[in-house]
Amino acid sequence: MFRPTLLVLSLILAIVVTALMVIQAAYDYRRLFNDHQILVHQWDELQVEWGQLLLEQSTWGGHSRIESEAESRLQMRAPESKEIEIIRHEQPK
Repeated sequence: MFRPTLLVLSLILAIVVTALMVIQAAYDYRRLFNDHQILVHQWDELQVEWGQLLLEQSTWGGHSRIESEAESRLQMRAPESKEIEIIRHEQPK
């Protein structure tokens, strides 16, 4: 009589342990899935920010902006056509 009781108790213990392992696996899956969703959301936000930074870079580095800054801050100007000299360097033959 002792042997069948021990067998039943060990099977019940095995079922309980297996059930707890299934619960732990489901919990881990949900936690990791939530972490994954957070990372995907952060990735999307970073992609949007990257696009905005590229637009800002093209705005700040645009030719018209550089030209206006050169004129206002450095008092630079485009030369007149009579002020342009073309110098040719010819190689001896």
